[in-house]
Amino acid sequence: MSTAHAIRSVCLVRLSALGDVVLVLPLIRALQAWSPGVRITWVIGRGAHALVAGLADEGVEFVVIEKPRGPRDYLALRRRLADRDFDALLCLQASWRANWLYPCIRARRKIGYSADRARDLQRFFVRERIEGSAPHLVDGFLQFAEKLGMPRPGLVHWNLPVQKAAAEWAASALPPGPFIALSPCASKAERDWPLERYCELVRALHARGLGPVVLLGGNSERERLAAASISVGASAPVTNLMGSTSLPQLVAALSRCRLLISPDTGAVHMANALGRPVVGLYAVAPASRTGPYSHTEYCVDVFELGVRSLLGKDPSRVPWSQRVHDPRAMGLISVAAVLEKIQKVTERDDVMARL
Repeated sequence: MSTAHAIRSVCLVRLSALGDVVLVLPLIRALQAWSPGVRITWVIGRGAHALVAGLADEGVEFVVIEKPRGPRDYLALRRRLADRDFDALLCLQASWRANWLYPCIRARRKIGYSADRARDLQRFFVRERIEGSAPHLVDGFLQFAEKLGMPRPGLVHWNLPVQKAAAEWAASALPPGPFIALSPCASKAERDWPLERYCELVRALHARGLGPVVLLGGNSERERLAAASISVGASAPVTNLMGSTSLPQLVAALSRCRLLISPDTGAVHMANALGRPVVGLYAVAPASRTGPYSHTEYCVDVFELGVRSLLGKDPSRVPWSQRVHDPRAMGLISVAAVLEKIQKVTERDDVMARL
C-alpha cells in the first residue's frame, strides 16, 4: 500500500491569525492533489472560519471553536471528536492554548514543529516533528505534508474562494475599473508605516494618475483613526471602507484591486492568494519569511537594515525568529522606495497588456 493511500484522514489545527489561515491553503491543496479522496478536518477559530468557509464545498470539514479559555472548552472538543480517529494530526499552531488541544484529538501520528519553532513546550504534545525551519511560513506548513511522505510540490496552489454574495457587493460598492487597495494597519502598531507617509504616498499616486485609492482593514479604534487621518491628510480623494467589510467582502474587494499596498497584515496574504500583486512594507520581520509568497519582489524590505542599524547585529547570524522590535523600524521605509515598487508593478501590467 502506498504512503498516499495509507493517509485517508488528516486533522489539522490552525485557529488563527487571518494571514496564517490563508497560508494553510497550499497545504490543503497539496494534500488533496497527493491523496485524492483524503478526508481533511480543520479545527479553526470562529473569527477566521468565514475567510475559508467556502472550502466546505470542496470537501473540507470544519470544526469551528471559540478560543479555548479553560478545561471545559478542551473537554468539549474531546467529546465532539470522541468517535474520530485520524491517520495524522498536523499541529500547525504552537501556543499554550493550541497545544492543549492536541491531547483532545485522537490520531495515529501527531506532528509538530522543529525545536526552534515548537513554542510553549509543544514538543510534549506531539510524537513527531518536522525538520528545521523553512524560509517562508508557507514552506513550513508544506513540511508537515512532506513528513507524511508527500513529495515537495513543484507549484503552490491557493484557490481562495470568493463568495458569490460578496462578489456582488464588491461590484456595486467599489470604484469602477482598477483601483489601488491600501490596508494601512497591521495587527501590531510597531509594524505600521507612519501615517504622514501614507498621506504623501496617496498624493503621489493621484498626481501620477494611479488612483483611485480604497482603504481596507478592520474596525479597531487604531484603524479607524488611521483611515480618518489618511482621508483628511492626503488632500486627495479616497474611498474609505475601513472596518465596513465582512471577511468575505474583504476578499472580494481584494480580488478586484490592481494592487495592494500594506505592511505585514492578513490582507497581504489574501491578495497574494487571489493572484493580486502586493507592495509589502517590511521592517520588523523579513518579507522572505512572512511576506506575500508569490510577490516578494515587489516588497520594500528593510529588515536587514534594521537589524544592523537598530539592533547592532549581523543579519546573516540572527536566528529565524529574530524581529526588530523598535518603534523606528518602519520609519526606515521611504515613500520613494514604495513608489519605485509600484512603478515595477505598473510596468509589468503594461507589458502583460501588450501580450
